[in-house]
Amino acid sequence: GLIGCTATLISDNCAISAGHCVGVLTKVSFNVPESVDKIPQSSDPRDVYELDKPTLVWADNGEGDDWAVFKLKENSITNKLPGVVQGHLDVELSNSRIKGQTIRITGFGSDKADPIRNFAQQTHSGKVKKVGGWGSKSKITYSVDTMGGNSGSSLVLKKTNKIIGIHTNGGCGTWGDTNSGTLISKNQKLQDAIRACLK
Repeated sequence: GLIGCTATLISDNCAISAGHCVGVLTKVSFNVPESVDKIPQSSDPRDVYELDKPTLVWADNGEGDDWAVFKLKENSITNKLPGVVQGHLDVELSNSRIKGQTIRITGFGSDKADPIRNFAQQTHSGKVKKVGGWGSKSKITYSVDTMGGNSGSSLVLKKTNKIIGIHTNGGCGTWGDTNSGTLISKNQKLQDAIRACLK
């Protein structure tokens, strides 16, 4: 179906998402239109790219180790790679001085308050609260407003406009709890997968 997760391009054909999303990762849609009567709408077929299945590398081991790296095929109509048309963001593989910094999450979450934005693209910003945590040095926690479909969204450091992590767990409520994700600079397997994909 249409509802799933969020992925981000990190090159012309490489993308990242959350590991717990692999069940719905068959194709990636860009320029998703606004919803009509809360119903998510399909992207133009020219903005949809199929996953190159054999390239998929992923882990789903809870907070701090929940990630997916994969390549996307050329669009079947335009014969162009997604990054050529849609652009991409660079990944920061080694930046660890991020506590207290502002990050931005853009994704396709559900939205009950604003029905036309339901599963259409939205962006929120907030501060990095903590790096590391229970049993995971690569867990990152932050206070950024997210909803269901935001899983797999990239965490973009405002200062550099580069991706530092992948959003995986939304525990945020009106009581001001935090969300968490996987920090790239502290997860060696994820770094290796990204480097291999970018080669």
